[in-house]
Amino acid sequence: MQTTTAKAVYAYWSRVRGGRDVPNRRDIEPADLRQFLPDLFILEQTPDSGTTFRLAGTRLCTLFGRELRAAGLQRLFAPDVRARISRICTNIMAQRTPAALQVSAYGRTAQPTAIEILLLPMTSHSPHADRIFGALCPVNPVQPLEMPFRYMTVDTVSNIDHAQENAFLQARPPVSLPTSVMAVRRHDFGQVVRRVLHLRVFDGGR
Repeated sequence: MQTTTAKAVYAYWSRVRGGRDVPNRRDIEPADLRQFLPDLFILEQTPDSGTTFRLAGTRLCTLFGRELRAAGLQRLFAPDVRARISRICTNIMAQRTPAALQVSAYGRTAQPTAIEILLLPMTSHSPHADRIFGALCPVNPVQPLEMPFRYMTVDTVSNIDHAQENAFLQARPPVSLPTSVMAVRRHDFGQVVRRVLHLRVFDGGR
């Protein structure tokens, strides 16, 4: 993981899951993640085995120039890698194993923008992992003329197993995140995302 956002969100996900392999959707408190909300998303599994955005931060939406709610994650990628992205998401939920993707985004210029995507499985209404909680972060600052992104390609995919996770958390202690920043009910994640995510200045994730 390269970006500060990905490292902090991963550490938070690991902390709230406790002794389980994955946390439940209700364990995620938006107030704890207020500084990262613009880059966060939740994907849900659809009947056709695809994954669509249930929630998406507005910075993420602005990078692609459109509302992403109900859009498929794979549709943000070039056509020749969409099936691969669908398989990656399906495997993350089936194997209950997080992953980090390093991708290149192409917008209005020929120069690609390095992007990091963190994909973290979680449950919702059943013991089965049917959601993916994650973050999409530019590695370096994004200039306005580079947006909106038209498509992305995959550079690397890294699964994070339990051994790697323990090593990561020992090397980099979990970020201490506040737990009572504002009064927010657990079920208001979507409302908080849409109310708070209004920034249009895109600093890099480092």
